[in-house]
Amino acid sequence: MLYIQNNITYGAYAQAVEGIGTSAPTGLDNFLNGTLSIFEGAVDPQGALPCVLNYATGNLIQTPQCQITLPASQPNFARSDRFKDWAVYAQDAWKITPRFTLNYGVRYEYYGIQHNNRQDLDANFYYGPGASLQAQIRSGQVFTVPNSPIGKLWNPQYGTVGPRVGFAYDINGDGKTSLRGGYGIAYERNFGNVTFNVIQNPPNYAVVQITTPSPITTNNAGPIGGSSGTVPLPPTSLRNVDENIRTAATQFYSLTVERQLANNVVASVAYVGSRGTHLYDVKGYNMLGAGNVYLGDPVQDASGNFIYSRLNNQYGSINNRGSEGDSYYNGLNIGFQMTDLERTGLIITANYTVAHSTDNLSSTFSESNSSVNGIGNLGYLDPFNPGLDHGASDFDIRQRFVLAPIYRTQWFKDNHSFAGRLLGGYEVTGIYTVRTGTPFTVSDSSNSLNRSAGVGIPRYTPGTTISNYSFTKAIDKNSSGANLYDLVSLPAAVSYGNPALGGISDFGPYPSAMTHRNAFSGPGAWNFDLAASKSLLVREGIEVELRAEGFDIFNHHNLYITESNNDVANYGYDGATIPIQAKKGGVNGGANDERRFGQFALKIKF
Repeated sequence: MLYIQNNITYGAYAQAVEGIGTSAPTGLDNFLNGTLSIFEGAVDPQGALPCVLNYATGNLIQTPQCQITLPASQPNFARSDRFKDWAVYAQDAWKITPRFTLNYGVRYEYYGIQHNNRQDLDANFYYGPGASLQAQIRSGQVFTVPNSPIGKLWNPQYGTVGPRVGFAYDINGDGKTSLRGGYGIAYERNFGNVTFNVIQNPPNYAVVQITTPSPITTNNAGPIGGSSGTVPLPPTSLRNVDENIRTAATQFYSLTVERQLANNVVASVAYVGSRGTHLYDVKGYNMLGAGNVYLGDPVQDASGNFIYSRLNNQYGSINNRGSEGDSYYNGLNIGFQMTDLERTGLIITANYTVAHSTDNLSSTFSESNSSVNGIGNLGYLDPFNPGLDHGASDFDIRQRFVLAPIYRTQWFKDNHSFAGRLLGGYEVTGIYTVRTGTPFTVSDSSNSLNRSAGVGIPRYTPGTTISNYSFTKAIDKNSSGANLYDLVSLPAAVSYGNPALGGISDFGPYPSAMTHRNAFSGPGAWNFDLAASKSLLVREGIEVELRAEGFDIFNHHNLYITESNNDVANYGYDGATIPIQAKKGGVNGGANDERRFGQFALKIKF
C-alpha cells in the first residue's frame, strides 16, 4: 500500500504574457500606439464558466453565469494532490533439472485516482452525449469533481495483471553456454505534469487569452483589470484528463545465447523486444475548423466569408491527456567482453546493436525531435486517428557500435616500494561510439489555420518521387550561418488545402503521397572519449588518484539536422526545391555544442 501526497504551488500564467505583434512592422506600430495584440494571464473566474463564442459573428453569447466582477484577481495556485496505490505479487523459482531453472510470478497493481484535499478545487472536462467522440466533445461540460457525472477526475482501471516468466538453461551442462529468456508485462501510473495541469481549468482558475487589440497596461490582469463593473469571461483553454484514461502498459520479451570462448572471454547474441500500449499522450482536440469538418457547421457566412468553428465553442484549445500512444521495439545485440586476458590488465567490452523502434508518439508532450516549434504537432496530426502518425520513433537508431577498452598497467602491480608506488597503478580508459542517423519529419504549414497552436500541421507532400530518404553527408557549405551545411534539395511540395474549408490544410483526407512521420533520416555520428589516471598508495587506507579526462578527444563535429527549419513554409525555400540543412556540432540546436574539452581531478580515498 502506498500513499502519495504532493503539495504544490503552480502558477501557470501567474505572470501575464503580453505581445505587441507577430512581425517587426506590426510590433513597432503597436509599440508606438500602445496596443497589445495578444494577452494571456491567469484570473480567478469566481465560479463562472466561459461564455460561448458565436463563431459566425465573433461575439460572445453573454449570460449572467459567464460574467466576472471587476477587479479581476488571481486564482488559488496551491493544491494538495493525493493518491492511494497498492500492489500484490507472488513469485517462485523452480529448478526443473540441474541445467534448467524457471522463474515465474504475477503482480497486480492498482493506481488510485488523483484527488485534492479540497475536491471542489478539482475540475475536469467531461464528455456529453453523442454518436461520435466529436459530438460528445461538443456537448461536454466542465464540472468540479463533486458535481461531475462520475464523481472523480477520471474512472479507475482494474485488471492490471502483470505476469512474469523467465528461464535459464545450461545447454551443454558445462557452465559455458547458456540460453536465457523471459516475458513480462509492466504498468506505469500517469505522471504528475499530465494530470496536475487540471489546476488551470475553470471555475476556479482560468487562463484568459485575448487576441483583439487592447491597450498596453502594467496591470497583470491586462484588459480585464478594470476597477468596477462586470466583464464576460471569454473562452479559455482546458487541460483535460480523459475520463476513460487507461494505465500505460509494456510487454517485454528477450532471448539470449551466451558462450564462454576462453578464460575471461564471453560472447553473446541477444534479442530484445517490447510492445507499449496505452502510452500517455497529449493531443489537441478543439482545433479551429473542427466543428465545420466533423459536425457540419456552416463554413461560410451570408457574405461568403469563411468562418471556422471549434467542436466546443465555449473553450479554446483542449489539451487532452489520454492514453493512445503505441510503440514497438525490436533489437539484436552482439556482445563481447574480455576481462584481464591472460593477466595482461586489458579489459575490452564491445557491443553492436541493430534495432528498429516505431511508435505513433515518442514522448508525451512532443518535446523530442519534431516538436511543437512551428514545424510539428502537439500530439498527433489527426487526434482522432493516432495511427496516421505511426512511423519510426524520434530516437530510432538502426545501428550502434560501442567499444570500451580499459588497460591497467601490470608492472609494479604489487610492489609497495617507492619505485613501485611511482611507476605502478596507471590506467587508461576510453569509449568509442558510432551510430547511424536519427529520423526527422518535414512538415508543411503553408495553409495551416492552427499553426500557432502547434496542431493540425500536415506533412510534406513531394511533387515528384523521392528515391532516397537518408542523407549521410553534406553536399555544400551554406553561407547563411556558421557551421551550416546543405544535405539535399528535396523536390518542391505539392500545395495541399481543402477547398471546402477555404483551402486550409489542417484536416484530411490527406494526399496519398504525403510523407510519413519521421520518413527521413540524417547523418550518423561518432565520438571518442579518453581518460588516464594514476593511483598512488600513500599508506595503508589512504590512496590518492590523479585523473585526466578528455571528451571528444579528436574534436570531431558531427552533423545534426536543423529541424526547426524543416517546414515547407519557412523563409529559406524558393518554391522550386526544399533544402535540408544540418549544423556541425549543432546538437540540441546549438552552433557548436559538440567540442573537445578536458578536465583534471584529484581524489583522496581513505
